[in-house]
Amino acid sequence: MRIINILWTGGWDSTYRVLSLIDKKVTIQPYYLKDNRKSEGLELKAIETITEQIRNHPRTKCNLLKLVTIYVSDIAKDKEITNSYVNILKSDFYGSQYEWLARFAKTVENLELTIHQEDKAFSIIKKYGEIKKTHDELYFRFYVLDKEKSSEDLIKVFGNYRFPILDSSKLKMKLWAESMGLLDIMNMTWFCHHPKNNAPCGVCNPCIYTIEEGLIYRFSKRALRRYRIYKIIRPLKQSYFYRYARMIYKKIR
Repeated sequence: MRIINILWTGGWDSTYRVLSLIDKKVTIQPYYLKDNRKSEGLELKAIETITEQIRNHPRTKCNLLKLVTIYVSDIAKDKEITNSYVNILKSDFYGSQYEWLARFAKTVENLELTIHQEDKAFSIIKKYGEIKKTHDELYFRFYVLDKEKSSEDLIKVFGNYRFPILDSSKLKMKLWAESMGLLDIMNMTWFCHHPKNNAPCGVCNPCIYTIEEGLIYRFSKRALRRYRIYKIIRPLKQSYFYRYARMIYKKIR
């Protein structure tokens, strides 16, 4: 059985990719990178629960291997990757995880990164380069960076991945899961980085993306109230008056 190496966070996108392979005769090797996020315990619990569901599912033909966990602090440093990440960051904000993920991707052949069409990372790729659709020797289609049409910095950060779901969205994934009878498993996923009482907070970046990409049903009324308040307050925090008032407050307190 061929091996598919995939970064699995226990979240919606990477879990969708794993589930899309369960009826294929493949071996799935999942990797999880630990960087002391507050949500790590919940993410790992989601992976454990979903793994059990997959192994006991009647449609499963794949061989899902034991999760390999890696500490970010153990990933070898790479000055070129770090410099390239910083060069892009100077004009475009994107997550710090893409720096250490890029360093890890150098160590695993054909590692899959499950960014999709609405991801910030994809907008970075489209700005500084291009992708191309390809396929392997069997029947799996995926995208890779077109290195002839991409900047050197982009190649350093995103050049070692396969992108299997770039043409999808969270709502498309939901529709697929419903059609396959797998939505109950997809709803076991975890995405929030700053949980409140073991529930999604509604205001961290993953929560905001999940709400705004159409999966509002995953949130409690309290989390959605936090989200609405945050959306009102955030522009005020970026205003000159707010920054000036905060500076004065720090001086006089």
